[in-house]
Amino acid sequence: MQTELKIPAQALFLRKLVTEDADKVFKMSIENSMRTWIPDQVYRDVAHAQEVLAFLIYQYQEGVSPATAPVVLGVCLAETGELIGHVGISPIEDEVEVGYAIEEKHQGKGYATMALRAMCDWALTEFALPHILGIVATENHASCRVLEKAGFRLLCEEIGKMHGKDCLRRKYEFHSAAQR
Repeated sequence: MQTELKIPAQALFLRKLVTEDADKVFKMSIENSMRTWIPDQVYRDVAHAQEVLAFLIYQYQEGVSPATAPVVLGVCLAETGELIGHVGISPIEDEVEVGYAIEEKHQGKGYATMALRAMCDWALTEFALPHILGIVATENHASCRVLEKAGFRLLCEEIGKMHGKDCLRRKYEFHSAAQR
């Protein structure tokens, strides 16, 4: 993976996370939407967020694959550079799935769709992936809409584990533009 990385995403850009992001990452992690939909990404305190960031930053080394380790990037406003969320790909069984979160005060502006699309387009090429999955709780209607607007195709609705609990979930798939 490139040392300097800045992936344009319309009104946003994606970049590698840095240790200085810990305070903001912690604050975003304790928002209600994170507690509801991504409870395993809620951190106890800033020190816990720093530990997680150190692990994620370590994954930026050459040769790391999202088939074996997460690759997570910060989502920043293009105009100000402010970190407003994250988007990443990580292993799930023998596949790769995408995950994302946008700070509550910036939700509803299309930023998640922009970030998701940019990440997936970049990752398919960067890691020579055949496709990327999006798996979301069926009742998380906003996240389902984000996946659909970003170009993901619904594969199925099934009972499955999410964050350690069984729930009804939707499984989506994203391919390169040439395969859509």
